Amino acid sequence: MALRIAKEKVSEKAWGSVDKSAIWQRLKRALQEDESGAKEAVREMYAAVKADVGPDLTEVDCWGPHHELKGDTLVLNRNGLVAAAQALAGARAKPNLTPEQRREAARHLLRHYRELKMEPPESLRQLAGEEAQGEMMHLAARVSGEMRVEDVPLAPWAQKAVEQLKAGDDDPLEVVVEVPAGKSKRGWNYTPQALQRIVEAVNRDGLPGILGHQRPEDVDHQFPVPVTHWVGALWKDGKAYFRGVVDKAASDLKRWVRAGVIRQVSIFGRPKLANVAGEVHVVDYQPLSIDWTPLNRAGMPTRVVAIGEMDSTFVDTDYLDVGAEPAPAGEQSGGDQAVTLQEALAVVREHLASRNATIAGVCGEMGWSFEDIAKELGGEAYQNLQARANAVGEMAEILGLDRGAAPADVVA
Repeated sequence: MALRIAKEKVSEKAWGSVDKSAIWQRLKRALQEDESGAKEAVREMYAAVKADVGPDLTEVDCWGPHHELKGDTLVLNRNGLVAAAQALAGARAKPNLTPEQRREAARHLLRHYRELKMEPPESLRQLAGEEAQGEMMHLAARVSGEMRVEDVPLAPWAQKAVEQLKAGDDDPLEVVVEVPAGKSKRGWNYTPQALQRIVEAVNRDGLPGILGHQRPEDVDHQFPVPVTHWVGALWKDGKAYFRGVVDKAASDLKRWVRAGVIRQVSIFGRPKLANVAGEVHVVDYQPLSIDWTPLNRAGMPTRVVAIGEMDSTFVDTDYLDVGAEPAPAGEQSGGDQAVTLQEALAVVREHLASRNATIAGVCGEMGWSFEDIAKELGGEAYQNLQARANAVGEMAEILGLDRGAAPADVVA
């Protein structure tokens, strides 16, 4: 016989109705009879095992059960997981565990919370975080915009590399992502010192970027194909900026980024933590990659702040604003190829339709104010609008209202 561990199944059975003693007896028998998978099942069943896993192991040596047996298959029980996390936090009594065993239990339970995409309790995060030096963690990001690609200088090593990366690419794309110092969604305080270490790493050697993260156990031997090459970094005004070149082969990623449906990255690496006045501070960071991830994952509020293509720059506030160097009348610059006004307008219409740009953003880049546009297009309608505005202003003065004040509920 053999014991197995279900990787993707989860039980919703009430934890109080699970016969933990019967499960232990089955596991004990499996250990004594040296069944296949017995030791692995014991380590998975309990959050912490305080003795060598073998025939002499006792139930007292095992703490924090959170699985149930269905036949010979061990299945995670959601309610058992929550109960174990509460017990580790001392909900009933302080668990009889050493600090090392508490750390082991917290990491074990935290892994299950992440597998189930459940928000772990802060107590569990702190127990895992207090001594999680070297554990793989990540910071997250999304598209926004106040810095152009060219504002982040290339690292010295990357000057020729970028030319080679773009060689033969008819559709090059560069991006800039931003990470501010401060608290992450999990409540960890990322210090400027930690973020500056990531900036230094990019400028010294660069970092790769893939779609999603590697599993920590695969980092030492796996080589995932990069879709982005991070080639420069800048620390400015309490924020870290990272410049990347999307690989020529990653055409899908280019389309997703331009469309705004993928606008978040995550910095993957090993943090160094310190407990300061009861808070977890990240005081150093060893980055391994800056990867593209689905939206709204836990981490720092990082964001893509600029997208540059050929000689044009696309910068996003809510979507993407379009800007380019001035060109002769009737033409728009685009690398070495002249683009007609009609072609440029077609590109603008495409970005507006895909919500990669806003009308307000385009007008702002052209230096057009609302009044300029209204005068040009409104004619008599604009004159009527001005008359109405003057009438409203006069009424506001009569009533003693502030014409420039905005209602409190619409102020962002």
